Amino acid sequence: MDTKLLSLFQREATARLNAAEYELVSYTRACRGKIIDLHEMNHIRKLRERVEQARARQLKWTRHRFLAESGVL
Repeated sequence: MDTKLLSLFQREATARLNAAEYELVSYTRACRGKIIDLHEMNHIRKLRERVEQARARQLKWTRHRFLAESGVL
């Protein structure tokens, strides 16, 4: 695969990861200091799962990019 295309995928994955982390931090900060109900807890759980998925995707594209740049792919 082309390194420029892989770099684009990596940057997009990094942007999605940053957005997911920002959304999680913003939501948990808004819930700080109060008792949260089941709906809010489920929402936080979904946001954490989204962050983990985005992190895995970003690591995958970073790995592919480094392999392509080193000539393995």
